[in-house]
Amino acid sequence: MRLFHIGQHKTNLYYTLIKMKASYFTMCALSAAALVSACNEKNTKVAHFSENIDTTVKMSDNFYEYANGLWMKNHPLPEDRPRLGSFDLLHETSRERIREIIEEAAKTKGETGSASQKIGDLYALGMDTITRDELGVKPILPLLEMVDEISDESSLAKTIAKLNISGVYPFFAFYISPDPGNSTINIVGLTQNGLGLPDRDYYLVKSDRNVSLMEGYKTMLANNFKLAGIDNGETRANNVVELENALAEVMNSRVENRNPQARYNKCDYEGMKKMAPNFDWDSFIAEIGTNVNDINVNQVKYFANVGNIIKNFSNDAVKDYLKACVIRNFAPYLSTDFIDNNFEFNGKQLAGTPANTPLWKRMVGTVEGIMGEQLGQLYVEKYFPPTAKKRISDLIEQLRISFAQRIDSLSWMGEETKAQAKDKLNAITVKVGYPDKWKDYSELTIDPAKSFVENLIEATKWEYKKELDKYGKEVDRTEWHMTPQTVNAYYNPQSNEIVFPAGILQPPFFYAEGDDAVNYGGIGVVIGHEMTHGFDDQGCQFDKEGNLNNWWTAEDAERFATITSKLVDHFETLTVVDTVKCNGRLTLGENIADNGGLNIAYQALRNAVGDNDPMVDGQTIDERFILGYAQIWASNCRKEYLYNQATTDPHSATHLRVNGQMMLFDLFYNTFNIPEGSPMYKAPEERIVVW
Repeated sequence: MRLFHIGQHKTNLYYTLIKMKASYFTMCALSAAALVSACNEKNTKVAHFSENIDTTVKMSDNFYEYANGLWMKNHPLPEDRPRLGSFDLLHETSRERIREIIEEAAKTKGETGSASQKIGDLYALGMDTITRDELGVKPILPLLEMVDEISDESSLAKTIAKLNISGVYPFFAFYISPDPGNSTINIVGLTQNGLGLPDRDYYLVKSDRNVSLMEGYKTMLANNFKLAGIDNGETRANNVVELENALAEVMNSRVENRNPQARYNKCDYEGMKKMAPNFDWDSFIAEIGTNVNDINVNQVKYFANVGNIIKNFSNDAVKDYLKACVIRNFAPYLSTDFIDNNFEFNGKQLAGTPANTPLWKRMVGTVEGIMGEQLGQLYVEKYFPPTAKKRISDLIEQLRISFAQRIDSLSWMGEETKAQAKDKLNAITVKVGYPDKWKDYSELTIDPAKSFVENLIEATKWEYKKELDKYGKEVDRTEWHMTPQTVNAYYNPQSNEIVFPAGILQPPFFYAEGDDAVNYGGIGVVIGHEMTHGFDDQGCQFDKEGNLNNWWTAEDAERFATITSKLVDHFETLTVVDTVKCNGRLTLGENIADNGGLNIAYQALRNAVGDNDPMVDGQTIDERFILGYAQIWASNCRKEYLYNQATTDPHSATHLRVNGQMMLFDLFYNTFNIPEGSPMYKAPEERIVVW
């Protein structure tokens, strides 16, 4: 299952696998002040564009730096961050609130089994570095010893199953998700997995940077083996990298994985064994503990080869690889020496971050990962009044109207497809703030007598079992895949829904004393962005029920492909960092959504205010709308972060989400009189409007 969201991408095995629940974008008939104050009584900050604008930069040269230059100068990167942006600052507010909730739970010392007991004890165990240092590798020794006991194909398959259940996914991941062809029923999914570096290209592309990172990765692996009391770390690290190289060579690229039709290869159990030969699936499934017959193999090429790869390596090399997977998975939660070794590579070398995130922040994130919705329930009770849900839902309906108007006005789409598009638009389900039905944590046990990592493993097993229990059952469409406190939003193609957690419904998206233009440029574009995901190059392949089903005429599908290919070409001319260009194919879906979000939100703004153009701080409505959009993307990023983003992230870099889109946006030229021949100029016939 693929979730499309407005913020920077997060590799989300937490949803796609077991914890599979883990990217950034109005006011209409409602006044901005009324809506925002309903969301958060403390929302009183007003948008002052002049505080962020750098007038020494020509807007026609680099509009992003013009709009955000002073913000960037006034918000230098802290040592523990690879990136700092408006979203990150808002996330900090959310995290501080969650910390207060967690620490209050820890103080109350509720009865065993209560929410406060589980939250408080898990956090306290994570914060207890003295005990964690004393334990060292001990909490994961049972998993490492289990790997040592592998003696044949059957025991290997059973061990891989046990690791999946424990939250470690070597070679592949076995998970439950809606059937792409029948989104009402849950089936099994198999997807490629198992690399220690962020993407296959780190193995396959032999650039100077990748070669250097590979050496750093080997050092981290060797040190992990040493810290775990396993000898010959360098040799074992080489074994791991050699095996991972073999996996990378047969893996789909991220661009290939963007094709939902190619990822849909449903079969029965016997068909799966033929599609993925030379692996003891009977032993694997027996250990998983559930009978399965409806299975989707996401990457046919990979699963046709992975069994042979395992067989081609010695038993010792495979064991080295499995142990490496276990150690690197739990290293951030073990003793300080494991944490430091992990950070030396993943933090400093890969992300370019000089210092690790403070312990309390890491532990808040960990507790959220286990009990996020439990914390979310406490969060919304304090920070998001129920009345806000209806008001924001009403506002979203105004954006739906503007989207329908834009569909009607499209020159490239025929009437038959327009009717289907509006049917799908009208069928989009809206979720706002928090779930109507909260997740039940009553059967989750957090035992303070056990170690921090032991509790994490047990919690993962509990979550895995809950997921497995969904197999063959009707999909629960009330379920959320982000917590209420998350500063983000998403579109889910398999349920045709848009979801806006409470965490994002505050400044810089809403301003209590901000005007309509600012709010439309912020949350209005977020809403339009998420709606557009239902009609981007991936979302458009799903019908209004969430099934993979072609609802396009052949002529309109061809015209859509032509227009979106121009968007690919446009973004591939833009630079992410140094000489690295944007991957227009990888970022196409998000670029379509940004493009649509801007046009839909502006249409809605004009629906609301008509031709009125009141000046605020000497700026027109159109100026404030564009600056409102540009300034939510204000950020500072380390070069290492941008290199990684260019390879792995389906979102364009923040400066491209502004400049790349403004170059295509007629309103930008009309508003700021961008002269022909300037760096930000694109001829009218070259400007791309998809929706």
